[in-house]
Amino acid sequence: ALFDADVVSVDDLNRDGRPVLETDYLAVGGGLGSFVWVDMLRIGGVPANRIAVLGLEEKPHSRYERLCIQSQIPDHERLRSDSGSCPDNIWGWPGYAVREAWKETFTGNLSTAGRAVWKIFNEPTFATTYTPRSGDVFASIDVEAERIGWDQMRNPARVRAIRKTADGRYAVAYTVPTDAPDRERYAIARFVHVAVGYPGIRLLADLQTYRQETGDTKRVVNAYEEHEHVYDKLGRDGGTVVLRGWGIVASRIIQTLWELRRDKGADIRVLHLTRSIVARGNSFRGATRETDNNWEFQPFNWPKACWGGDLRFLLEDSGNKERADLLKAWGGTTTADREDWRDMVVQGLEEGWYQIREGVVDHVEPTADGKVRTVVVGKKTIRDEAQLDADYILDCTGLVSTIDSHPLLRDLVEHHGLGRNVQGRLDVAPDFEIRGMRSGSRGGRMYAAGVATLGGPYAPVDSFLGLQYSAQRSVDAMQRLRSPNLRHLSVGRSWGQWLKWARRKSPDGRRSGAAGDGPPRSAPKGPKRRKRSSQPA
Repeated sequence: ALFDADVVSVDDLNRDGRPVLETDYLAVGGGLGSFVWVDMLRIGGVPANRIAVLGLEEKPHSRYERLCIQSQIPDHERLRSDSGSCPDNIWGWPGYAVREAWKETFTGNLSTAGRAVWKIFNEPTFATTYTPRSGDVFASIDVEAERIGWDQMRNPARVRAIRKTADGRYAVAYTVPTDAPDRERYAIARFVHVAVGYPGIRLLADLQTYRQETGDTKRVVNAYEEHEHVYDKLGRDGGTVVLRGWGIVASRIIQTLWELRRDKGADIRVLHLTRSIVARGNSFRGATRETDNNWEFQPFNWPKACWGGDLRFLLEDSGNKERADLLKAWGGTTTADREDWRDMVVQGLEEGWYQIREGVVDHVEPTADGKVRTVVVGKKTIRDEAQLDADYILDCTGLVSTIDSHPLLRDLVEHHGLGRNVQGRLDVAPDFEIRGMRSGSRGGRMYAAGVATLGGPYAPVDSFLGLQYSAQRSVDAMQRLRSPNLRHLSVGRSWGQWLKWARRKSPDGRRSGAAGDGPPRSAPKGPKRRKRSSQPA
């Protein structure tokens, strides 16, 4: 009931009888967005005991790593980010390519080390863009989390609501995963950072209807769900798969199916469904994305100039209509331009086991012989109807990203009457402060990061470097407010903090307990995961 008011009283919260956590800086989410923000605070001089993190995951990369594994990107496969996009290292040096080359050289894998060096000196003209192995990224984050004292700051929690307080701060209601009577609690902070990620998986409407009507969650699955049974069955008995979606996850699944055909001799066929054939890629100011066999190629999920080049400035300075037009021109579904992926598609088309089908899905239904039928209607007449029977349908169209699908964000917008940006998400300023959530004229500030801000002043918000950029902008803004313990990262301080990073000392100067091989640093590996191929993508 206390949270029904627009502004709550701290005295009322203290009298309520529930435990109250008070801090200066509060990160809501506990994932990678929270991690990079907290990392910059620690490097900026804020002690760990003045920062609190609320989230359910044990590690900042836990959920992201789980999604990677389920979408067929295990530890030995590569992500869609470059060498300098380092969540564990705000300076970007040494990048992942240098670290990989160093590590592989001293373990005797000179060919792998040579490929990494060749790519960073020749991309993108003479070599495909370097991308790091997912296991290396997660291991490096573990090292940095230990260095900054992540476990000391983390509080297992599910955040329910956020309100302004009468004294210019914020009150956060949350519950902890326990059956204890005091599981409902409050947190109070002057600076709050919200980075809650994606609310959940997204199923295409016709597939969602099929699952609701039949209860079949085994033959129709989203690529981000756990669906290892699909590959086990196909590898053993073969079968047909209908694939929906044309992004990088679809590329990874095709690679997995190709490897099952190669390694186990399985007769696997892929019917890749598209609403319409892509004849020409998105274009902007004379630049056009390359297309081939209905795939649209781009090294990253946005043009590279969106991160730090002229397109970043153009978007930040644009009005709402122009911003919407720019995002539409730059965006769209793409996959990485990797030679082995192209070769697999060409091989599949030539051999007939990979086929591209065009049409609009009318509905999906079960068949009498235990398969799943996709009824496709042609674009001209109903007589063009076709039936695609398959053992499985894999939805590779992504995750839910709307703020209305997230209870916390929906409550935040509705209760405080917040505006929305051109894509219906949180309206944030260039420093990523949530407009309308300032608590008092000289009081608290609330910032946001990640996909919840897509459509704002920065395009690649849902990327490693995008999370670091938004964190840096918000930390710079707080520093100008003379926030507690937060110091300006001058040249001298930056150099000193980088040396502590390289020597694995905490930002406060204490030695981290993490083990390692020495700089360029390489973190210990996590548990082994099943490996289908010795060749990385």
